[in-house]
Amino acid sequence: MQGVRLELYRDNLQGALHMVEAAHATFPDPRYRAEAARIRSWLSHLSTRQGYAAAYERYYRGVKRRFGLKLIEREVRTLIGRKSRNMVRRCAELPEFQLLEREVLAHAARRVLDAGCGEGRMALTLGARHPDIAVEGIEVSPTNARIARRLNRFSNITFHEGLIEEADHCFPPDSFDLAYSLGVLEHVWDVDETITAILKLLRPGGRLCLAVPMNEFRAAGPLPEFTPQDTACHVRVFTEADLRQRFGGYDHFVLQKCPGQWRPGRYPDPVVPVEFGSYFAAFSKA
Repeated sequence: MQGVRLELYRDNLQGALHMVEAAHATFPDPRYRAEAARIRSWLSHLSTRQGYAAAYERYYRGVKRRFGLKLIEREVRTLIGRKSRNMVRRCAELPEFQLLEREVLAHAARRVLDAGCGEGRMALTLGARHPDIAVEGIEVSPTNARIARRLNRFSNITFHEGLIEEADHCFPPDSFDLAYSLGVLEHVWDVDETITAILKLLRPGGRLCLAVPMNEFRAAGPLPEFTPQDTACHVRVFTEADLRQRFGGYDHFVLQKCPGQWRPGRYPDPVVPVEFGSYFAAFSKA
């Protein structure tokens, strides 16, 4: 059970479920059955596309639209453009953005897709810094898509509401020179389906950039029981070996680690980071 809990704290819910199911198959302990049932309940939103979209909209509507002074302040800063300016300035300093921008410039991309754009910070930063590049963002949560549109001050950026897997409803095949999906693959119900949908929208030779969390932990003592803090949770983790096995066969594959800042108190004390931050990967469509 300690191994299962470590996987859960790594945000590897699917891996933890497989581990506890295998343990129950070998030793039919009621604790294993109960833990498997708990983990399955946290993954229930992955059963249908509609359930997935609804879960993320519930979460973001609850977080972003909760009435109070913070919401009023955010609305005022959005209206006067201050929030957009600050977002662009901060995002431009992120290692993941700098790696993305390097890829965009190295491949002379002129049409770029942000697959899973959230509030649009990456798209807004890229479009603000490069007005000659057309950036299209697609986002599953109507709340996030609405926020992104309100933050947008740039004619070369457009935001759409929808699932990545249904983005072909918005764009024809071979529409983009480069696509990126940062902080998305750890959420989706099927990684292969998501990647396939994005690649269909890339022209031959187009570039795909990905970023996923790097959560390599160890346990320095007994771990307490885990419960996710929200329904819009990460469901899987990737290792360097996973990424190389899955994407390393594509043309011009690159992989880079972006160390993150460990925040004390975010995890129980027995959870110790080995490597923490994100992986940035990029490769070209054949």
